[in-house]
Amino acid sequence: MPDIHKWFDISDQFNEGLLLGNGASIAIHEGFRYDSLYEAAQKNGHLSGDAIDIFKAFEATDFEFVLRRLWHAKLVNQALGIESGRVGEAYWEVRKALITTVRDCHVLYDDASPHLVSLYRFMKPFSTVLSLNYDLIVYWAMMAGNQELGNWFKDAFYRSAFREDWSTVREPYGGAEGSTLVFYPHGNLILARNPEGEEIKLNVGHAPDLLNSILAMWEDGDVAPLFVSEGTTEKKHRAIEGSSYLHRVFREVISDIGSSLVVYGWSLSKQDKHILDQLRKAGIKKVAISVYGDDEVYMARMAQSFIDIGVKEVIFFDAESPGCWLHPED
Repeated sequence: MPDIHKWFDISDQFNEGLLLGNGASIAIHEGFRYDSLYEAAQKNGHLSGDAIDIFKAFEATDFEFVLRRLWHAKLVNQALGIESGRVGEAYWEVRKALITTVRDCHVLYDDASPHLVSLYRFMKPFSTVLSLNYDLIVYWAMMAGNQELGNWFKDAFYRSAFREDWSTVREPYGGAEGSTLVFYPHGNLILARNPEGEEIKLNVGHAPDLLNSILAMWEDGDVAPLFVSEGTTEKKHRAIEGSSYLHRVFREVISDIGSSLVVYGWSLSKQDKHILDQLRKAGIKKVAISVYGDDEVYMARMAQSFIDIGVKEVIFFDAESPGCWLHPED
């Protein structure tokens, strides 16, 4: 069995890329353990027969995809002076199911806040963080970190719009002595599309109110969510290609992640093959992967997956060791 290191024994070897998978969110809150929001909505009884029929008709389980199709149809009807009728009803029903499900599954700010200092201290040494999760945990940690460090954590949005020159944002400013850029390859709750189809970062106030403010904007119909929460790798890739922000992160950021990468909480399921394929282009030489316990099957699978894309060295570290993600340094 490969050696399993303590995080601090290897941390000085890694300061370029960090990739956070669903396990990072589950470590904070068990409510994220569902395989998908669609599964959670069904189990919690938030999807009626009509809504389920809509998902089946689109051959999809991704809320964002279905809502976007219904939203576009509703906007076309409005432009043509046609009453929205069943399209509007379907849009509202699916949107309501998504809002209720997110409320059920998402961690409360008060429950996440005790961990935020540990989270941003773990992320701080990295040049780039890729979060594959839709939730607000990383964004809350960024906000907490910037209160102490100045504008250290940045997502390359300026006045709600993603910057074309995103790489220049690495330059420290605002009192910070360095920087970490954070991106969401599958989107995030903090991102949305407005009625004009523009992809924006939501400006919704203070951290404790963030989740409720976002869901209220969804409820009012002011914006549509921008995140890909499930689906096959082909469907995820198609959704990425249909979004300017997701496309740029996928094409430009992932392939520029650097020569070293730390992976925390990523199971690398077959639905994430598109991410692995893009990492191949980055020329990564060394990868450190978190592991819970001594799961030899997981370690063997993960090691082979990265070796197959040209990584020369794969090592493992204890996901619960001090200084790692939510675990305090002491």
